[in-house]
Amino acid sequence: MSEKQHIVIVEDSPTQALRLSLFLERQGYDVTHCATGEAAFDELNRSLPDLVIVDYHLPGIDGADLCRQIRLNVNTIAIPVLMLTADESPAAQRLGLDSGADDFLPKSVHSSLLLLRVRNLLRQSRQQRQHILRLGTGLRRPRALVIGEGRLAQEVIPGLLTEEGCEVLRSTTGKEAVGLLDGLDYVLISHELTDMDWMELCRLTKEAEGDQPPSVLVVVERPIDDDPLAELLSQGADDYVTTATEPATLKARLRAMTRRRFLLEQNRRLLEEFRAKEMEAMRVRAEMEAAAARAALAEELAEANQRLRIQAQITSTITDNATAGLFMLDGEGRPTFMNPAAEAMTGWVLEEIADKPLHDSLHHTLSNGSPSDSASWEVTRSAVEGRPLRDHQDVLIRRNGSHLPVLISVSPLDDGGRAVIEVVDITERVRAQQHQNLLMAELSHRVKNTLATVLSVAAQTRLGNQSLDSFMRTFRGRIQALAATHNLLAERSWSGVELQDVVMAELRPYWDEERGNITLDGPPITLPPKGALSLGMAFHELATNAAKYGALSCPGGRVHVSWRLQDDNQRLSLEWREEGGPPVKPPSRKGFGRMLIEHGLAYELKGKAQLGFRPDGLHCLLDIPVPQPVAQQIVCP
Repeated sequence: MSEKQHIVIVEDSPTQALRLSLFLERQGYDVTHCATGEAAFDELNRSLPDLVIVDYHLPGIDGADLCRQIRLNVNTIAIPVLMLTADESPAAQRLGLDSGADDFLPKSVHSSLLLLRVRNLLRQSRQQRQHILRLGTGLRRPRALVIGEGRLAQEVIPGLLTEEGCEVLRSTTGKEAVGLLDGLDYVLISHELTDMDWMELCRLTKEAEGDQPPSVLVVVERPIDDDPLAELLSQGADDYVTTATEPATLKARLRAMTRRRFLLEQNRRLLEEFRAKEMEAMRVRAEMEAAAARAALAEELAEANQRLRIQAQITSTITDNATAGLFMLDGEGRPTFMNPAAEAMTGWVLEEIADKPLHDSLHHTLSNGSPSDSASWEVTRSAVEGRPLRDHQDVLIRRNGSHLPVLISVSPLDDGGRAVIEVVDITERVRAQQHQNLLMAELSHRVKNTLATVLSVAAQTRLGNQSLDSFMRTFRGRIQALAATHNLLAERSWSGVELQDVVMAELRPYWDEERGNITLDGPPITLPPKGALSLGMAFHELATNAAKYGALSCPGGRVHVSWRLQDDNQRLSLEWREEGGPPVKPPSRKGFGRMLIEHGLAYELKGKAQLGFRPDGLHCLLDIPVPQPVAQQIVCP
């Protein structure tokens, strides 16, 4: 499918522009509308159309000035221009044609005639594009042929043409004229021919051989009606004049035809010269680019060599400073490179082990001590088979005979067995794993001890409580006390806990800051896990008893807790003292709490406990040996 021909309409009347655009688009043309001459300049700068239809009267730059601008630019000089106007006076026609328009029509013209005019101009535009690359001629006189009899055809019109500088040929008959059509610029035909129909002569003229057929101007006695004019234009005539046409108007039309053809020739010549110069410029540019390319290639080679040197330096820096051992193996599994980290790991240098497979130097036995050979080593198989190996755990043998636990990764370089081996020392990781296993065993032991403690607490709580509800309340409180101390130890990774934190964990539910019902006094002391758990349970029993029966059961009661280190920090003395509570009487039997304080501490911590049931409040003294020096630090109360 051929590309649509593009027409630019320059019309300031929206109604006229819309009507004309719709009409031309229905005929299959691509139409662009510009409301002013300035807008037309912008459109022509974007793309060159096949035809410009311009209104004579425009705001700003008028139609005549726009035509002159189009003809002054080498890029637009050959674009056909059709001028439309409501002013049909001969003066307006002369001005329009003299400004550079190829045709001039009134806006009242019938649409069918307008379409034929448009098609003729577009046909000329297509012919120009087809022949634009052909070599044009130099400066010359236009050649015209006048066909017909009578004074008008033989004297008047030739005289006007001669005044315009034309070379004029004459023919009285159409048959004679057919033999003179070669090399003409335009043909003027009188419609009153005696030997041939003048419309047939128009058709034959347009079919004449040559790069471009001559333009045809038909001279008629009177204006032609629409139907004959449509037939005339369809046969190839470009325009017509009447015998009454003023000489100035006829000259203007002839000038328009001449200018059109000469501008085309000029455009061809300019383009040919431009192409010749462009070819020469391209040749010179190609030579310059070739020279520049050779220089650039040399520069690129120098830069590439520099990049290679820099990359080699970077690679060397990375491999020399990498903590992982790096080996490069050839197709036989022999090392061709090893970095300083590999030398430090194994105790070997490359020269000492380069003549045999790496396996034979570092892997004589498997990690379990059984014999091995090169072919069975997983690392060797991966390299030979060309498959990657990631984080293969193994044990290598150093030069001094010691074993080195490692992770090995293999990155094949090709299918020939060449590979890069990365070895990571995991000695610290193995030690950490062993330490973790030890911690897990210790944790298991502590869990078992904790479960035993829970079972013991449950059994003793059951003996002192008659109902299930009572048992659950007491048992829950004791387990929560045990859990609170566990939380404190867990927060400190079971490395020890402050005595004050253990005491506050049990007394915090009863603390009234405004009344100051609880006071703590003592230096910072870190308890080991076992001591923290035992003392936490003991203070839970004391706090629970005080809340139920003692000083914490009434608004005026107070509890004082103090502790000191004695005997050169070898013994810890703690005192629990209540006051302001209900009168105290010695209990009739020993409950679990009293047994835990008096006997449990003696059993767990090798300590002593004294409980005093004074009338003014319970008094408890705890004396515990410290098995190792206790860390002390300044703590803000």
